[in-house]
Amino acid sequence: MKRWTSFMRESIEHMISIKWIVVGIVFYFYGVRLKKEIVQAAYEQKVDFNNWDIALRLLSDAYLIVYFIIPVALFFLIKSIFTDFNYQMLIRLGSFKKWVYHSLKNFWINIFPLLFLWFFMSLFMAIGFPYSWNWSVLSKTAHVTNTLEELVRFFSYPAFAFFAQFVLLLFTFSLLHIVFAIMYVLTKNKGVIIFMSVLFFFFNIVGFKLFPTELAFLLPVTFFSITNALNAFHSLELLYIIVLVFLVLCVRFLPFLDLNKRPYIQAMKSYMPIVFYFSLCIVGIGATAQSLVRSADVTIFDVFVMSFAGVSAERFAYMPFFFYAIVFFGFTYLVQLLFLSNELEQLSYYKMIRFRSLNKWFWSWMKKFIVITIFFLMILFVLSLAVAVCFRANVDGYVTLLSKPLHEMIYHFFMNGFLQIMFYISLIFIVSWISKESIYGVVLISICMIVMLPHINVNGIIPVGLNSMVYLADYSPYYLTTILLIMNVISFLVIHRLLKQSLKI
Repeated sequence: MKRWTSFMRESIEHMISIKWIVVGIVFYFYGVRLKKEIVQAAYEQKVDFNNWDIALRLLSDAYLIVYFIIPVALFFLIKSIFTDFNYQMLIRLGSFKKWVYHSLKNFWINIFPLLFLWFFMSLFMAIGFPYSWNWSVLSKTAHVTNTLEELVRFFSYPAFAFFAQFVLLLFTFSLLHIVFAIMYVLTKNKGVIIFMSVLFFFFNIVGFKLFPTELAFLLPVTFFSITNALNAFHSLELLYIIVLVFLVLCVRFLPFLDLNKRPYIQAMKSYMPIVFYFSLCIVGIGATAQSLVRSADVTIFDVFVMSFAGVSAERFAYMPFFFYAIVFFGFTYLVQLLFLSNELEQLSYYKMIRFRSLNKWFWSWMKKFIVITIFFLMILFVLSLAVAVCFRANVDGYVTLLSKPLHEMIYHFFMNGFLQIMFYISLIFIVSWISKESIYGVVLISICMIVMLPHINVNGIIPVGLNSMVYLADYSPYYLTTILLIMNVISFLVIHRLLKQSLKI
């Protein structure tokens, strides 16, 4: 009880200051602008409106959040972290974990007046509007200025949406502060935190203006506004699950701050490229699912097929092209970076004596890579279906977007995907073995990307990108398998010849 009384007293003292009067004035004039917009829209549509139109509009307005709420919140977040972090405080608290919680409490003391004024003004602006506990006709009307239409479909009463927005802000602000506090403990560098905040702010602004709807779930504003969240996810359950999962992970991570972090950081560094790579894969599949689920007929296998659609000489689009490059060329590059380069650098006379021939050495690690590739394709397959389920695609065993049997598509993905990756790796090995420089592998990947551009591989003979799903629109998967098998046999014969004639023997 004493803590709550102290919290309220400090909050009231904070609120009675010039800066919060200025914040209240900003909310007031922005609310007046929204009121005029709502009245004009209701007059044009000849429909009724009520108090919830202005209250929920002001509370979930994306422009207000992006250009005002987030910058102010970041300012107080940085201030609370920098002010609270000192060694006297750490000695008194006894651990970094307790300091993060202490800093979070001070952050909420600083940020509480902002949220109070925001919620208060959203209700205050409703004065003069017709009062009701139900949705207005204007809220249900499809209009360019109406952002509440999705909320009407999801919530029975507007008060539930009001409460949902409040809960979302509590979770999101807490998560934001904990993430920044963890980064400051790990780096002990104010410049890093300032750079993170500036990057967060500008990414929000640029993404808000430039990102397509399919990538809206990547924007921070999506996690501050339930109206934007519904447009991005078509589900508030998924939004809350994402925020809570990250919040729980951050809280579970806090004890790690008090351990000797050097061995763990060194171990994590080797996994960072893999984590970053699979994060990009999930984002790409999620963007595809987001763009498809607008249709009620889309199935989980439609998401699977379109996620790995790729491109062909006659069917080209930039987004599938870049995502194919990320998934398959990215995997090839990771193999070269984390595996192949080490094998070539560590090749010594001792290894040659132990294996007795370079060909045996080659197949000793190539067998492991074959298993890794099969496992990788299985992960992509399961991941695409799992993301599709999260986006509420129909769980049906057929494809609506491509007129090919499902078993042929699955065969094409696994068999031709495996053969295609094998060919990429064999090419990189040949180039690296001849040049003795791993940089030429990157050059080779760039050349392969050029070959995938429109009107180059017209007859599907060049074995690059043949595992793209769009090739099934023009070719049989078994024809593509034949091409890839022939080229793989040729490439492995070349490798056998090079190893046999190598001067290293």
